[in-house]
Amino acid sequence: MEPKRSNHFLAHLPTILLLVLFAMSPWLGILFFILRAIDRDAEKKEQTNADPARDSHAEDARTAQSAASGQRSEMVSDQDVPTAEQKSAKQWHKTLTTLCTIFGAIFLLVGIGDLADVMEELCWDHEIDWGELLTALAQTIGGGAALFTGLRMDRARKLERKLDKIVGDRDNIALGELFAAVGIDAVRGRAAVEHAIDHGYFGADAYIDYRTDTLVVRGAAPQPPKAPQPEPEAEDLYASLQQQLRRANDAIPDPVMTAKISRLEELSARIFALAKKDPDKKAQLQKFMDYYLPTALKLLNTYAQLSAQDVQGENITDARQSIERSMDLLITAFENQLDKLFQSDALDVSADVAALEGMLNLDGLTGPDFH
Repeated sequence: MEPKRSNHFLAHLPTILLLVLFAMSPWLGILFFILRAIDRDAEKKEQTNADPARDSHAEDARTAQSAASGQRSEMVSDQDVPTAEQKSAKQWHKTLTTLCTIFGAIFLLVGIGDLADVMEELCWDHEIDWGELLTALAQTIGGGAALFTGLRMDRARKLERKLDKIVGDRDNIALGELFAAVGIDAVRGRAAVEHAIDHGYFGADAYIDYRTDTLVVRGAAPQPPKAPQPEPEAEDLYASLQQQLRRANDAIPDPVMTAKISRLEELSARIFALAKKDPDKKAQLQKFMDYYLPTALKLLNTYAQLSAQDVQGENITDARQSIERSMDLLITAFENQLDKLFQSDALDVSADVAALEGMLNLDGLTGPDFH
């Protein structure tokens, strides 16, 4: 993939060029030194935002250290107050924006005026003072760059204030939601949020949690959503239910109950076999799978636990007898469920037989005169 071209051309200006500008115009050289420092800081911010994994690890370490030391005991109102460094950075950003805009406009106008004088001198005297021309060009280009930088910084300040208003009193907000509300792309948005954090717009403890792509103003970052667990395959589910019936049967020593459970195993195996053979029948088993079979397994497991008790008191005996009586109902329910699975087949058979009889009668193949 082709690397992204940097927009911070001033950050890459060689020092020797700045010294030449300083020799031509000291004030212009100083201004360019300041502009290069600003652009280098902005470029460093964007490079940091381009590596969210690294920032995420750093943020994890900072969060872990804070939790281990038992800090973050300040009140919410205190957390929303920016630190002295943030206040200073915010004020310096504002001052620098004003200086760049004003001095950039002045240098631009002066440079344009000097260029006009040089051109006028060339027209009248047909001679040109190369020193004055280079100085005028440097002032014009430098003033234009400074004015452009000041206007860009002013737009950045307005964007930071807008981001702060959108966040409001929320403890955290998804970056995607924040960028959509402002109407900017993710690359520009992340850089703006980072600068706003440095300038204390969201409070002293604000940071970006890259695991969830969230701006956290206060409190803990939201937990990333867990991936949904895949549902078990139908055949695996059928096999699991059969195994649970077998284990319950093995845990119950009563021969009468064992015979009834074996009958349930047989019926459920036939029901599952039909469902595997014809997936369309699976929809008819919804209630059977969600309620009747789980309830039967629960009763059988409870019966096994009651039978294993050393003391067989009145409550245990009554509970066991209730489960024993319910077994006949469960067997009847399993048999009826199996019979219902053949309902559509029975209808198809009836329709086929009726059609066959109709065709035979129509062709006179069933009457008494047939020879």
